[in-house]
This record gives sequence, C-alpha cells and structure tokens, in this order.
Amino acid sequence: MVKRRRREKVVKLPMRYIKWTIAALVVVAVVFTVYDVHSKYSTRIGVIRVEGDIDDFRPYVDQINAALKDPSVRAVVVEVNSPGGTVDACFETETQLSELNSMKPVVVTMDQYGASGAYLISSASQYIFAHRQTVTAGLGVIAVWVSYENKFEKEGIKYYRWLSGELKDEFAPWRGPTPEENAEIQQLVNDLMNELFNRIQSHRTIENIDDLKDGSTVYGWEALRYNLIDEIGGYDDAMEKAAELAGLKEGEYLVVDMANPPSFWSALRQSL
Repeated sequence: MVKRRRREKVVKLPMRYIKWTIAALVVVAVVFTVYDVHSKYSTRIGVIRVEGDIDDFRPYVDQINAALKDPSVRAVVVEVNSPGGTVDACFETETQLSELNSMKPVVVTMDQYGASGAYLISSASQYIFAHRQTVTAGLGVIAVWVSYENKFEKEGIKYYRWLSGELKDEFAPWRGPTPEENAEIQQLVNDLMNELFNRIQSHRTIENIDDLKDGSTVYGWEALRYNLIDEIGGYDDAMEKAAELAGLKEGEYLVVDMANPPSFWSALRQSL
C-alpha cells in the first residue's frame, strides 16, 4: 500500500495586507524615533566655545543667556582655548557665566590655552579640566601706551591739538604720559589686578596664590598643585562630568552648540 504525501496548503496574503503591515511598522518606527528625539531634545547639554583673543563679550553673553533661559539645557560645557583678552570683555563674560553656574552646572575644559582673562572665565564653573600641557595662569593686567613723540621730533613732524579736557588725549601716540598719568595708570592696573584675583578666589581657593601674582604661566599638570584646575582631562571628560552633575545618563540628552542650536525638526531629520 502506497501512502500519498499530503500537500501543504500555502496561504497567500493579499498584497494590500502586506503593504498595510509595512506601513504600520514604518509608522511605529517613526513614532518611536520622534518620541526618542523629543525626549532628548527636551534634555540637552549646551556647549559654549571661548576661542582666541577675548575682546568682545557679546557673543559669549548671548550664548550664556540662551542657556540660562532654555529649560531644556540642563548643563553647559565651556571649551576654552584662549590666552585672554581685554579687562571689560573678560570681566563681563565671567560675571554672566557665574550667574549661569549658580543655576545650572557649568564644566570647563581648557585646550591649548586657558590663561589670564580666559582663566578668570574658566574659574566661574563647578569643575575644570585641562590637558597636561595646557598653558594656564598668566594672571595679571597690562596697560600699554606707545609713544612716537621722539620719532615725530626727529622727523620734524608737528602736531596740534584742541581738547575739551586734559585727559582727552590720554594714550595718544603723539606724546608720552605725564608723571601724574603714569602714577594714575599704574594705580588702575594694580586695582584691576586685585579685582581679578578677588573674582577668581570668589569661585575657588587657589593654593599659594602669591606665587602667581608675577604673571607667570604654568602647565596643566602644575595647575593641579595650585588648585587652578580639578582634573587632567579633555572634552569627553567634561561632557561626562556635566551630565553627572545634572543627573543625566549617557543617551538621555542631546549635545547642542549654543552658538547655533538646532531646531527640533533639524534634530529629527538627523535621526531619521
């Protein structure tokens, strides 16, 4: 007796069901992506970059204020690569960053340079990283008056001036300072230096700070000894520390450049 094999019946789904299934899966994937991006977009760590000579505080203050007012920005990492700048620009940036630091964690990472006024700005944070060979400190104030008075006299160049006040042409290149101006400018430099050190010490305790009042620079590995920095490290370490201080875990936040923060839809397009 020969047994016949039973043929298995293959059920074919209509094409429209397959299309609807694929469409449903795509919709689910998009919904989950949107939810994930929205969750991360509403929890962000901002990045502010301080680079080169600091002679204008407005770009930095604008970014600081944006981070302060944005509830989705939970912490800020400040990348510093600057030898310093003008007194006004550095003092104002430090003042605004200090206010931000009182509201949200601010972590600084210093690159090749973080000296003079750039260090002042860096000090207005909760934690500072630097590389072993980062050049930092260089604390102090300098004023320069270049006079071509002797050159003008030698070349027979005469100048005439009409002033509304005796100090209106202070720092003019056609003359040097009077004894009174010399004393006043030196006093101003001394006062600003004291203000600089007072501001730094209001943020952190510097060990053997008198050793740094000669304006000398130190490397990152030496800065640890003075408590100028907290740890040797770089950008990734600073980002990890900022997340820790904000109570965030990896994958729970987006990193945004405060100079050009992306919109929600831009972040979504990058994720799709």
